[in-house]
Amino acid sequence: MCGITGIWNQSDEAIVAKMARNVAHRGPDGLDSLTIANSSLGASRLAIMGEPDASAIFYDPETKIAVLLNGEVYNIKELRAELTAAGYVFHTNLESEVVAKLYVHHGPDFAERPKGMFAIAILDGNRLVLTRDRFGIKPLYYASVGRKVVFGSEIKSILAHPEVTAQLHIPALEEITVFGYVFSPDKTLFEGIIQVEPGTAVTFSEDGRSVTKFWQAPEASYFDQERHLDYSTAVIQLRKLIIETMDLLLSHGDHPVGIYLSGGLDSTILALVARNILGYPVTTFTLADSPENADLLSAREVARKLGTSHIERHVTLDDYFSRLKHFVQHCESLVAGGVFDIHGGIAFHLLSETVSEHVKVAFSGEGADELFGGYYWVYTHPLGFADRVKNRLQLSPNGYRTHKLVDDLFPLPEDEHVYRRNLFDVLIRGGLANYHLQSVDRSAGAFGFEIRPAYLFDDLAEFALRLPIDYKVPDKQVTKRILREAFRPELERLGLDWVLTRLKEGMPAAVSNLAPLISERMEASIDDSVFLQHPLRTYLRSKTDIYLFDMFAETFLPEVDYAIQDCIPQ
Repeated sequence: MCGITGIWNQSDEAIVAKMARNVAHRGPDGLDSLTIANSSLGASRLAIMGEPDASAIFYDPETKIAVLLNGEVYNIKELRAELTAAGYVFHTNLESEVVAKLYVHHGPDFAERPKGMFAIAILDGNRLVLTRDRFGIKPLYYASVGRKVVFGSEIKSILAHPEVTAQLHIPALEEITVFGYVFSPDKTLFEGIIQVEPGTAVTFSEDGRSVTKFWQAPEASYFDQERHLDYSTAVIQLRKLIIETMDLLLSHGDHPVGIYLSGGLDSTILALVARNILGYPVTTFTLADSPENADLLSAREVARKLGTSHIERHVTLDDYFSRLKHFVQHCESLVAGGVFDIHGGIAFHLLSETVSEHVKVAFSGEGADELFGGYYWVYTHPLGFADRVKNRLQLSPNGYRTHKLVDDLFPLPEDEHVYRRNLFDVLIRGGLANYHLQSVDRSAGAFGFEIRPAYLFDDLAEFALRLPIDYKVPDKQVTKRILREAFRPELERLGLDWVLTRLKEGMPAAVSNLAPLISERMEASIDDSVFLQHPLRTYLRSKTDIYLFDMFAETFLPEVDYAIQDCIPQ
């Protein structure tokens, strides 16, 4: 985890240093800025691999190439060995040096080679290359200002540039109205600030901008005997890949690790495999708002059976509101209802604060639901879910593009199989990066530590994506079937067979008892007249939506008359 930022075609160390300070929370182990020729670079570093005191900016004086790397390249040993065999000589043990030589050797196609979670900026003379990992685990944004390009891990670093003005992007707000998050992979809530899409490299040069898609998730499909492994073989291979993935990721760096534990299937498997590999108790973490919370009790029992060092955080209503503005500041987007519950990201943020106090690296189960079909209502009842999204569409203005997005996702005539397949595709390509992974990254960055979503390691994820839907959601009662079967024997042997039949609760369940009280406080803070006269009432359909938007606007749009700041308790 690091914060990277810079300006292409402008040499100004004072400005870039200010931009770097705006992402200093992401990397508490070092803060650097540098001007090279006619460009400026800045970075903060969380030291996980390589020399702990090394600069967050790698510059090779021989090639005049500079590299900024945020994230982890898990196949770094193999890449280094390949490049050494090709005649390259290394002077450090930094991943960023490997990336620099990988770029020299392969050119713009280098982005296909790393496996892991990364956002990379490469300055090569008068060329800037911005690239992002396959699933968008690590964020990267940019804005064009004349011939300049301002970029960063977080939008707040870009907004620190004096020529970038924060303006609300209404098409993105309309997508939030319908889906609950920014649906399009390149959009943000800020006009003119663009997100580098997952699996994409964007190159800026004197010839202009070019975009190369180096990876895209394969389309979901139903069982075809000629294309797919038989089920029993797939179960064995999936189990093997999960164990190999955890072995690789646990050996990447030598810091003590933690695991987000809900007592559900995904996190229990990670904790189980980590215990078996490490041979000593891992630290597990759970958050809840009540001693009777189902996830709290389940996680506690899993921790007892696995012998983990278990830490619980109990959250109160005051805890929630005391950290809400901090969450919004780091989220840099609007939290709204829709596909996902608004409380999930905030609950994760609260738990992350506790995790950061104990470990520098933690594992989470993000991606398992999208890969294996874990959202019960979404995947088992896609027709009903389609009705829910279409109902929200009726609340939004008549924007052609948003209507087209919904029509493409849920075409007529209604067909359950088509809708389920489309949902698998759209959630892995958009919902995962723009909602779940954004939440995970910002919560880790806010508290200066690293979260690794193990299920999204390239080899494991690509195998899972090519499995037929039938292996994942065989009927209206079962989700993640193949993942359950992969670890059934060991869970049964440990007396954790009940984990195999638990329905997914998810992070929002951690504050389910507080949820009515949260809504009540938000609603009470906004008068009916204020609600009805809000300038964005067309997009913000509830007092909760307005409450959260106004908190967002107070932080990022203070000079624009969108916020009703009197509604936000201090």
